[in-house]
Amino acid sequence: MRNILLFMAFLYCNFLIAQNGIIVPPENVTKSFEKQYSKKNVVWSIEYGKGDDVYFEGSFNADAKSKAIVLYDSNGVFKSLKTQITIVKLPLKSQNYLKKNYPAKGKVKPVGKIFYMIDDKNNETYIAEAKKDKKLYNIIFDKTGEFIKRIEINML
Repeated sequence: MRNILLFMAFLYCNFLIAQNGIIVPPENVTKSFEKQYSKKNVVWSIEYGKGDDVYFEGSFNADAKSKAIVLYDSNGVFKSLKTQITIVKLPLKSQNYLKKNYPAKGKVKPVGKIFYMIDDKNNETYIAEAKKDKKLYNIIFDKTGEFIKRIEINML
C-alpha cells in the first residue's frame, strides 16, 4: 500500500511539472522570429485555429516598458504583431471615443492595456481593453482612430 501511495505521489508531481513545460516551436518558426527580432528573448505558446491550423505565439519585451506578441503559422509565416502602447499614442478619435463611452469613475480607470497591431497584409489596428457594467471588452479601431467594433471577452 505504501508503494502505491508513493507511486501516486510521484505520478502527480510529474503531471504538475509537465504543466510548466517549455514549448519549442518548429525550426522554421524560430528562424523567422530570429530574422525579424534578433537578440530578443521569447516565450512561446500554441494557439489553435480553425480545423488543423496551429499558430505559435511569441511574447517578448519590445523595449524596457512595453511587451509585444508575434504570431506565426506552423510554416513560420508571419501573421501579426501586437505591441503594447500608452493611451497617448492612440489616434485622437480613439482617445475621445474611449473617454466618452468608458469614462473613469473615481479612481477606477476603465481602460486597461492598449495594443497597436499590424497583420501580414499590413492592416493596422488599435485594440483597447475596457470595462463597462462589470464586463470586459476589446474595443477595435482602424489606423485613423475610427471605431470598428467591440468584442466582449468572456472570462472563464
